[in-house]
Amino acid sequence: MQALRTDHHGRPRRFAPLVGLVALAGTAGAMTLAAAPALAARTPERSSPTTIVVKKTDWGPILTLASGWTVYRFVPDSNNKSTCFGKCATVWPPVLLIARQKAPIGKGVNHLGSFNRGGGERQVTYEGVPLYLFIGDKKAGEVNGNIKDNFGQWWTVNPAHPKAIPVKSGTGGTTTTAPGTGVAY
Repeated sequence: MQALRTDHHGRPRRFAPLVGLVALAGTAGAMTLAAAPALAARTPERSSPTTIVVKKTDWGPILTLASGWTVYRFVPDSNNKSTCFGKCATVWPPVLLIARQKAPIGKGVNHLGSFNRGGGERQVTYEGVPLYLFIGDKKAGEVNGNIKDNFGQWWTVNPAHPKAIPVKSGTGGTTTTAPGTGVAY
């Protein structure tokens, strides 16, 4: 499984392996290498502990990483159990603890935890709900992942109502997805 990588400030770090992205692009025809910079994520080598905060957005209050990257939940998941692996985890990288971090840090948020994904990786949860990032978010602060794709339905996480369906202020809150890619356009 390819993990989303960030630098020591929590900003996305670019990395070379584009094999999975090229495969997705070739399969779907709608995704391009322009999405490559969005392939960012978490790695146990990072020095900053994984920290979750609450941010006010057009989607209401949502959970983000301290660096501003939006986190999402996958509707088919159950408490402390992920169903997103392989290609799914490439498009929707799990939020992971760094090496030797015992628990996620919450700033303005409680009820954080983690579970073992296998291979020594610990995925962060909120009230047992596994958390993910989305490669369709090109920069911190974007919220492009309230979508249904080939993997299933994804939503931002409101800390007051973590399993509620978010609604964007002033809109119906819908987003279209590129067929076969799981990437919003």
